[in-house]
Amino acid sequence: MAGRFPDELIAATLNRLGLHTGGGNTWNKQRVCSLRSYQQLPAFDPDQPQPMITLAQAAERLQVSPASIRRLIAEKKLAASQVAECAPWEIPTEALDSELVRKVISDIKKRVTRPRTRKVDGQETMFSDT
Repeated sequence: MAGRFPDELIAATLNRLGLHTGGGNTWNKQRVCSLRSYQQLPAFDPDQPQPMITLAQAAERLQVSPASIRRLIAEKKLAASQVAECAPWEIPTEALDSELVRKVISDIKKRVTRPRTRKVDGQETMFSDT
């Protein structure tokens, strides 16, 4: 994960996995940074173009909810992988431009703008309009 994710994300992942430092402490940004430096692992550089993005970044770019992106991953419509079970999803940036993803995202956005319920003639509503 070093070089691909910020230290705070690495710390959160290690904690979700239930892993502790050698001294039995939970992970935090400083502890990950210290271990990364000791092991001479690269630091994350946000200015470097990334071939992979996180689930949250994909949701932001496609202007849909993270749940929609999770569903696309689960349905194998969007390529994604994880370094470890609780690690952030890594999504190839070019996968966002696939024809299938564009079609599914377009369908999702169309559904959001349509009303979810239809009014049946003669049926009274449960709530007032005011």
